[in-house]
Amino acid sequence: MFLDWGGTVAQIPEEFAQPWKVWRRVLERDGPACSDERVRLAIETADEQVGDQLYAYLGRSEEFWRMYEGRVMDALGIPEPRRELEESIRRAWEDESQVRLYPESPAVLRSLRERGYRTGLISNHHDRLLRLLRDCRLEPLFDSVTFSQEVGAGKPDPRIFTRALGRAGCRPSEAVHVGDSIGADVEGARRSGIAPIWLNRRGIDRSPGCPVIHSLNELVPLLDRWP
Repeated sequence: MFLDWGGTVAQIPEEFAQPWKVWRRVLERDGPACSDERVRLAIETADEQVGDQLYAYLGRSEEFWRMYEGRVMDALGIPEPRRELEESIRRAWEDESQVRLYPESPAVLRSLRERGYRTGLISNHHDRLLRLLRDCRLEPLFDSVTFSQEVGAGKPDPRIFTRALGRAGCRPSEAVHVGDSIGADVEGARRSGIAPIWLNRRGIDRSPGCPVIHSLNELVPLLDRWP
């Protein structure tokens, strides 16, 4: 049984999905003030310049983010010295208190394991995920953790699912993947031969052609009826 992280097991602030909003908030407080469009363009520039290098910084993510933040500030034309602003940006991104588990997640994971399921996490994340799992006390509830930075590819790329299957020691036909994204989770699992379950927390009116649940609380009853 594989599960996604953000939007499935843990609530990730919506702001984190739009990095320019994090930057804008910090800049509004610590300056210099920049327009939304200028911040968005600066982030796009940094992404184009160094974004794909994250995979090469496994175990050194902090070093990558320092470089990345420097590129954003360069694109914004912020001159040196800017150490205080760099620290403010870093604190905003590393405020892990903003990442919260969905209330049902621990109990559902324990229930899965009590029923004999092996559980794995598959996430488009970097190595900070390991610290989040420790902080949330979820490490003992996952038999394996696979994240995009270590694989060099993220969902829906089949490589991340293949790595997770290898760690679990199972065939695609023996696995199920639960996630909140149709594109990344449902389609990615399906392309890899893994049965998908769509977690539709927001009640979106869409049929992905696979079982749908609206809370992880519905997962175990669904599996109990699984053909």
